[in-house]
Amino acid sequence: MTRIDPIDRAAARAAELPSRGALSYPSYRRFWFASLVFIFAIQFRFIGAGWLVHQLTDSPFWLGVPGIISAVITILLTVPAGALADRVDTQRLLVAGRALTGVTHLALAALTVSGLVEVWMVLVWAAATGALAAVTSPAQSAILPRLIDRRAMASAVALTSSIWNGMRVIGPAAAGLLIAAVGIGQAFVVTGVGYLISAVMVATIALEPLRTDEGDQDSGGVFAGVRYVFANRIFLATIGLSFLSSIFGHSYVVLLPIFSDEILHAGVQGFGYMEAAAGVGALLGTLSIVRLRIQRHTGGVMVGAAVLFGLCIAAFAGSRSLTLSMGLLFVGAFFSSVYLNLGMTTLQLLVPDALRGRVMGVWGLTWFLTSAGGFAAASIAEFLGAPFAVALGALSVSAFAVVVYLAFSELRNLVPPA
Repeated sequence: MTRIDPIDRAAARAAELPSRGALSYPSYRRFWFASLVFIFAIQFRFIGAGWLVHQLTDSPFWLGVPGIISAVITILLTVPAGALADRVDTQRLLVAGRALTGVTHLALAALTVSGLVEVWMVLVWAAATGALAAVTSPAQSAILPRLIDRRAMASAVALTSSIWNGMRVIGPAAAGLLIAAVGIGQAFVVTGVGYLISAVMVATIALEPLRTDEGDQDSGGVFAGVRYVFANRIFLATIGLSFLSSIFGHSYVVLLPIFSDEILHAGVQGFGYMEAAAGVGALLGTLSIVRLRIQRHTGGVMVGAAVLFGLCIAAFAGSRSLTLSMGLLFVGAFFSSVYLNLGMTTLQLLVPDALRGRVMGVWGLTWFLTSAGGFAAASIAEFLGAPFAVALGALSVSAFAVVVYLAFSELRNLVPPA
């Protein structure tokens, strides 16, 4: 009997993927549109909160306080929230989390419009939204296997990420225009209504019960996901690479205003151009995952993209041309999107269903660690300059990626199941 190579089988199954990928599945299509609505709404929250705090305090220090409060609470609660996602229906968690988040935004909108809002109220609101974000983040990832066939996992991860990257390009501009036209309080109404609409859309998705083998049932507690990551080298390598990238590699995001104003002398317009360039690069990197359907050498592609990301951002740190800086940010964001999406797809395909919420909760910390990395980079920049701080962080990502590739044979030989 002729032996069929596992890689060939995986490639054959991938070739059978419907032409529209994950969007061929009705449940995922509704989920995707629900995500589009709430991610669009988030843009008004990011822009509106900053303007509101600025108007209330006229202090640069206070501008960062709500974001830090929200990020710290989210980081602290994400792992316990992952355990909750393994024990409570993920659909209900998403519906409840988004609905309550919508209510908090409507409450802040009412306080703002009525003129009663104070800084401490914004801080309480930031803490509440951070806690709710922690609850919904693992559920957002854990629900994917109930929406699609495993063959479409890479497509689903990429298409969901494409919303974030696409909104990174057009969202801030749309939010700024609306705030200028109708006011901050009314913009928070848009955010609140967006969350509520998204909650209703998720609630109407018809889901099949998630099949879990009896032997996979786990009662290891809140930190079972953390133990699982440390016990499985492929998870440790993938998540470790994403953590280091988030902390050190993406510190340029926090320091970008300094580059635009003091180094490139491009002003706020140049800042917008660079943000847009990075957003377009990230979007195209995400869409490339859907297009290429990478099956062979997944680990090598992931590590190679991380190395190139670090080199691009280090080169950006040394650039003194706006055009060159935009190009480097575009390419760097492209590679960053490639390895982060491949990493998340790998985890989704390999993690046991009984631990999915807890493991994906650990992975979800990736998106909230940039604030900590930005603080460290800003501290270094205070004494040694922003270019040195960004270059140091970016090159550390490239170096770590090489070390991971050499030290973890599991990553070198990685071919996720299709």
